[in-house]
Amino acid sequence: MFCNFKSLRISIAIIETAADWFSDTKRIIFVPMIYFVFWIGVFILWLYGLCGVLSITDDVITVTSVQYQQKDVNRSEGTNWMVAGMVFGLVWITAFIMACNDFAIICATVTWYFSRKDVHDSDGIPGDSDIWKGFYWTYRYQMGTLAFGSFIMTIVWLIRATFEYVGEKLQDATGGNKCTECMLCCCRCILDCFDRFVRFLNTNAYIYCAISSESFCPSALHSFLLILKNSAKFAFVEHIAGAFMFLAKTFIAVLTTIIAYFILPPMTAPVEVEPTLPCVFIFLFSYFVAVKFIGIFETSANTILQCYLYDRDLELSHGIDMKHVPPTLLKFLAIHGEENNTKIQES
Repeated sequence: MFCNFKSLRISIAIIETAADWFSDTKRIIFVPMIYFVFWIGVFILWLYGLCGVLSITDDVITVTSVQYQQKDVNRSEGTNWMVAGMVFGLVWITAFIMACNDFAIICATVTWYFSRKDVHDSDGIPGDSDIWKGFYWTYRYQMGTLAFGSFIMTIVWLIRATFEYVGEKLQDATGGNKCTECMLCCCRCILDCFDRFVRFLNTNAYIYCAISSESFCPSALHSFLLILKNSAKFAFVEHIAGAFMFLAKTFIAVLTTIIAYFILPPMTAPVEVEPTLPCVFIFLFSYFVAVKFIGIFETSANTILQCYLYDRDLELSHGIDMKHVPPTLLKFLAIHGEENNTKIQES
């Protein structure tokens, strides 16, 4: 940490800048809500289509219960493949909607970062964010990029699901052998690390795509090289933001649960209800909701870090107009600008 003290200072400035962005763009919290409602609509349509596919048969349908309308449907192999394709499609669409949500947040952060900071703003925080541009860029320019990235995530998730199924069967077949359990745990750890790596690379590829307007593969390559060159900065931002996010999620969940514990008895009076079990569900639900909304901060912090590194490379090679740079990061880019001018004068 002492050897990377400068990277630590920059990372803290990135977190502070992300907080300024969030304070200036509070309406960004509606983006996850919009995509969640959209996913619910897609899921209802998917269930309707799945019921239709499950009713397809080449054989006679046997009625087992007239009262409960139960029937035995002998589906053909083609129908089973159609069901598998629909399940795969639902997972892919879910990953695509999650990618669209992240990309809208990324575009809102990018437009805020590159907006003029020397123009007076009514809210006291310089910079303006264009959230709707994220929706427009998604469906006008980058739909293929997000679809390809979400397809990769779908493949990874299906590999993990297949391994869990095979691992459970293998564990039952070996009678709970400890060596088998140890091997399965190691494989689960490897797959989980690979899943985290692909998710992190996808997010950073979307960020680079929003900055440079390149397609997925070049953006993934350039963002990966950028991470390798600045691994300390990315690590500090990831862990510092992660610590703040964990505290925020825990605080929200605990506070919501405490409030629910005190208001449940008056709400259920005169019937006495033990509030412990409802409070457990309230804690889990509030923590899940907090994860979705606090994740906005992590995405914006990584986006601002890439924007800063993009500016730094331009400053070192060509020089830039710093009117768009946030005040918390201006001093670091100014240092690079002075170093660049010194090198030019020496040469």
